[in-house]
Amino acid sequence: MKKSFLKLAIIIPIILFFVGITLQGFLGDFPLQAFKFPINIIVFADVFISSIVLHWLFKNKNFIKFLSSGYAALSSIALFSAMVIIMVSTAQENTDNTFIKFFGFNNVIFTWTYALSSFYLLISLGLATLRRLFPFTTKNIFFYLNHFGFWLIVAAGSLGQADKQRLNISVPEGELVWYAHDSKGKYQEPDFAIKLDSFKIKYYPPKLAIVDIHGNMLKAKEFQPKELIKGEKIKYKAFNIEVLDIYENAIATKDTVLFVAGLPENTVVAKLKVNNKVLYIQNGTSFHNPILAKISAKERLAILSPEPSYFGSYIGLYTKTGIKNEKHLIEVNKPLIMKSWTIYQTSYFKLDDYSQDVYVSVLTAVYDPWLKIVYLGFAMLVIGVVYLIFSRPSLKIKK
Repeated sequence: MKKSFLKLAIIIPIILFFVGITLQGFLGDFPLQAFKFPINIIVFADVFISSIVLHWLFKNKNFIKFLSSGYAALSSIALFSAMVIIMVSTAQENTDNTFIKFFGFNNVIFTWTYALSSFYLLISLGLATLRRLFPFTTKNIFFYLNHFGFWLIVAAGSLGQADKQRLNISVPEGELVWYAHDSKGKYQEPDFAIKLDSFKIKYYPPKLAIVDIHGNMLKAKEFQPKELIKGEKIKYKAFNIEVLDIYENAIATKDTVLFVAGLPENTVVAKLKVNNKVLYIQNGTSFHNPILAKISAKERLAILSPEPSYFGSYIGLYTKTGIKNEKHLIEVNKPLIMKSWTIYQTSYFKLDDYSQDVYVSVLTAVYDPWLKIVYLGFAMLVIGVVYLIFSRPSLKIKK
């Protein structure tokens, strides 16, 4: 029986893989959107109940024994893992690569092969879990938690994709926005609105660079851009460069600095002394061109525009359930979680060249009502794994 189980463990994933590729080639993407709520709930229940019925009525049949065996578990995990590896190693976006596009590897979740691998894994895990559910011992309970947790992760993670939404929201400062756009640019109205009260941004210190006559930076091995710090001394070839002062919100002239209101906040002027000669340089913005300092026939000193070190949005949240102007701060890597929505800070831009102080915050709102079930599965999986690790009998060394 072991030999026949081993053959099945090798043959089944190969067959499923090629069946999936064939269906993908002839039918196109798997119709995952047809499984939106409540259809995915029905499918979820069907797979769960079908596993129980198969175990209850046919557990002594050889094929059901195989599906509940370790051979099928490893086989199904191998096929599912192969799809996950393809997904993480291939950009999940539109591509001009005919091969990748034909097999759907640029959108793995919507492939027939992924659907078949998920189904195979769910049936195998479900039957293996039921096989160990009785007798009701402590070890079997944690085995159940381990396997059923994994089952929940795969089931909720796969079926939940049909309900998942990803929306882009652009909110100018001081304005209330109740609409968004999906990845295809289609207009959407989520069940909440956002008012951007203020947008905060901080910058890293500007850097001194050396460029050629065409404005191209020198290679890193020749000169690595260095942070402009007042009092800093920099040596480059025969040039001794000292940073005398740094000015923000200013414009450099030939021999002085003018402070002007309304300039972009990342405008920087540096006063330098190069071999006892005082020079002024400035970074370029949408308001003015950069000012460079000539140090040789082919080299110029320049300031690289400061890069943002932090940005975040202070917002007022409004919902259809009655929340009015609830205050929140959304930062990079610190999203706002609201029921089944997670709102991320992704980027920003200026409203226009003439409104330098008005920012537009770009937010990404992800709707994933199945995420809590996935988290529950992870919790069960971790509890089961931890117990199984620490419950192993320790090896006793004979003296």
